[in-house]
Amino acid sequence: MKGSQASAGFDRRRITLRWRASFPSSSESVPRIVARIVAAARKGGFLGEGRTDFEIALHEAIANAVLHGNQADPNRSVRVRLYGQPGYGVIVAVRDQGKGFDPQAVPDPRTSDRIHLQHGRGLFLVRQLTDFVEHRKQGREIVFRKCVRSRQP
Repeated sequence: MKGSQASAGFDRRRITLRWRASFPSSSESVPRIVARIVAAARKGGFLGEGRTDFEIALHEAIANAVLHGNQADPNRSVRVRLYGQPGYGVIVAVRDQGKGFDPQAVPDPRTSDRIHLQHGRGLFLVRQLTDFVEHRKQGREIVFRKCVRSRQP
């Protein structure tokens, strides 16, 4: 997370959760990888308040990487990194192998011409449900921070 604003205040020496994985881009893999990440965060004590918001944002970020970034091409992979620090929360980075995009060009799904559509809400949800979002690598990576109260031992 070097140089990331999502990690401002994050102390690498206090990280108690580190999790990384890459997986092939298929829509069937999304729920499975989300479940693995949620299990890792739960095991690390990072899923208290904010658990549902975290899980929804995570699902949307991974689904976007698979479907939009990699065009559901199983020959391409999605890389996910998860870091947790007690008292700080978690940072998630999701990177695809696609062409990238301009996040500022994504229209607001709440406008009158888009409100009826059944797609186009993923980034909006990630932005609304997390505490900080940053796009990197020309739009091929999304990094978000979620402040979740860790369980006390």
